[in-house]
Amino acid sequence: MNEAPSKTKVSSKIVYQNPWITVREDQTRDLAGNLGVYSYMESRDSCMIVAVDDKERIYLVRGFRYPSQSFGWELPGGGGDGEDLLTASKRELEEETGITAQSWNKLGEVYVCNGLMTEKMAVCLARNLSFSGHKEQSGEVFSDMRFFTRDEIDALIAQGEINDCQTLAGLHYYQLWRKDNL
Repeated sequence: MNEAPSKTKVSSKIVYQNPWITVREDQTRDLAGNLGVYSYMESRDSCMIVAVDDKERIYLVRGFRYPSQSFGWELPGGGGDGEDLLTASKRELEEETGITAQSWNKLGEVYVCNGLMTEKMAVCLARNLSFSGHKEQSGEVFSDMRFFTRDEIDALIAQGEINDCQTLAGLHYYQLWRKDNL
């Protein structure tokens, strides 16, 4: 289906920028010709990793997220740093958890929040795991990390302990993959 965009850009200016994000404010025109303003954030693409062990358990990390002032369980992941997102997934999994994997599959890509930002996230499946990697010491601190069964993950979601849409999208991509591959 070929649809025309509901808004077109008239002009654009950067209102804030740092090494990780750029906030833009665009002057727009809608289909009726009315002018408006649309602000959004440009950021690098990212990745989330569904690391599954030989018992079909999924590895999660628990961390504190400053913007929401909340703790939650999440899939490992992070910024793409301009790399191919499969390469970035391998790096992020090892840096955050010390896990390396022999088997990798890209499960899908999704926009993180397409009404507010440009970031696209890849979801990758890591299997045949080993804790032989080098875990990086960084400013990102996780209070816990471990494997969970799918039933335990369902309970974490129901209790609000998994409160991150990127993790929920990653878990759903894995659920879809399982239907066709197990």
